[in-house]
Amino acid sequence: MSEAVSVEVDVRHHGADAVAAIVGELNFGTTPRMLQVVEPLAAQGRTLVLDLSQLDFCDSSALSALVRLHKVAHAAGGALHLAALRPQVKSAIMLTSLDQLLTIHPQVSDALGGSAR
Repeated sequence: MSEAVSVEVDVRHHGADAVAAIVGELNFGTTPRMLQVVEPLAAQGRTLVLDLSQLDFCDSSALSALVRLHKVAHAAGGALHLAALRPQVKSAIMLTSLDQLLTIHPQVSDALGGSAR
């Protein structure tokens, strides 16, 4: 029986944009690992898209990390976009009103190239 829950981050580059697919769960134990990979991308001043189509769960530490990534990207002259949220993750973002701060797209392709909906 394994109690460790993992998170994987797969980064792909699409022209000037970077897409980071987050797979697994983001919680107090795994969020720092995600930030190690993704925060440097946010600091590069370009569009960073988080593909959350395979994110099963996020807790308050993950939501805090999303705010942090938004601030880092904005300070560097870039942007953070979230895409393909599963219902549970979208619900957590909506309940905390983070949908008012974060840009959310139905699909990754909608977030690429700076198109906002």
